[in-house]
This record gives sequence, structure tokens and C-alpha cells, in this order.
Amino acid sequence: MRWITLLWRIGTVALAIGLALLVAWLIPSSAEYPYRMIRHIEPEQYMTGGLEAYSPQNGLQISVNATDEVRVYLLGVSSLELDNWKTLLREAYPDSESPDSKSPDWVRPDMEIFIEFYTVPLIFFHEAYPEETHLSLNDSQTWDMMWDVAVLDKGLQTHPEIILWDPPPGSTFSHELFPEDVLNIMAVVANPSSNTVEVDMEIKEVLAVAPKDRIIFPAQLLISIGIGLTIVWLVSRSKGKFEKALSDRG
Repeated sequence: MRWITLLWRIGTVALAIGLALLVAWLIPSSAEYPYRMIRHIEPEQYMTGGLEAYSPQNGLQISVNATDEVRVYLLGVSSLELDNWKTLLREAYPDSESPDSKSPDWVRPDMEIFIEFYTVPLIFFHEAYPEETHLSLNDSQTWDMMWDVAVLDKGLQTHPEIILWDPPPGSTFSHELFPEDVLNIMAVVANPSSNTVEVDMEIKEVLAVAPKDRIIFPAQLLISIGIGLTIVWLVSRSKGKFEKALSDRG
């Protein structure tokens, strides 16, 4: 009967660990540092919000409310890929015009800030219009071209690996995301309709006790193993008592 006792002990340990993991999974995440943006998106245009680094322990919570149906994405890019894209953009637009001054001394600083904050949209624009080598930051036509939904669609088709979340179109969204690796994550809201849409987007940094997606499976597995071994022990114990009772009667 020693092996039965050993199974019971292993089962109780597995059950205890599984329940502890389940409790950790049930503990609500704490949201901090809210970032909110309310904007109007023109027909067949899109907007972006934030480009921050997140990790398996440091995720984000996003909520979007729109006056009409929109498309929402969460895109994630590694720091190495982001740096490569910035280098590519600096090489692609070396002589771009500054919105404040035509002096060469001001071109690079202004363009550097623009590349820093709009790396992903600029990459999509560059890939959609590689012939555009002179980027004017104060040209409305250039801006319209850059924020065109068609440019976004082409960029996502070219880089499907950066899409972390792509829910069906709608007007209300809420999602919590913890990336598997450290990634620079950006929210995108696209308006494919022919009407202007008002969008209220809020992003919060979320601190978790542990990565929830990685906790639930081992918790379920250990609980199942623990319950299974405990049942084996109970059945074996009951059988042993039954057989002993029969032998005592005989």
C-alpha cells in the first residue's frame, strides 16, 4: 500500500500548487498610468495611440468607444526591429522639408522627432509609396496619404507578424494584453466608413502578479492531476477497507 500513499501525497501536493496558481490567476490586475485620447477620424483614415514597451509582467488594458463602426488593432514590434525601421526611414528621407524652417540645420531634428513618434505609420507609408523620397511634414496631401486606411491595410498585409490583437469591427472594445516577450505596442483605430467618427480611446498600464495566460494551463493541469490521484487513493483505500471487512467476517 506504500505506492498508494505515495500517490496520495503527490496528488495533494499537485492539488495545492494548482489551487495556489489558480488563486494567483484570479487576483485582479492593477491598472496604472491611464492614457486617454478623444479624436475625430476622417473617412477612410486611421489614427494611432501610444508606442510603449510592455512585458509579460507589465501589460496594457485598452478600451475604445466610437460613434460608428471602426477597426481596432494592437501592434507589437521588438526594439531591434523598431531601431532597424528608424534607420531605414532616416536613409529614405534624408532631405525632407522641415515645417518650421528651410534651413538644413532644422531638417534633421524635426524629422528625427517625427520618425521617433510615428515610426510604424511612416514605415507603412514608405512601403506603400517608395517613390516618395521627399517628405513634407506640413503638406496636407502627404498627411492624408500617410493616414489612409489603404496604406494601413497594405502595411498589415506586409507585416502580419506584428498584429497582436485584431477583433471584429465594432463600436465598443475592451481588452487586456500581456505580450509573451518585451514588445513596443501601439494601438490603431481605423475608420473604413465614409463618415467622420469620434473615438474615445483609453490605454492603461497593467501590472500583474504573474502572466495570466501562462498560469491558467499549469494550474488546470496540476489540479486535474491532484484530483485524479486523490480519487485513485480514495478508491484504493475504500477497496482495502471493504476487503478487510470481508476477511474479518470470514
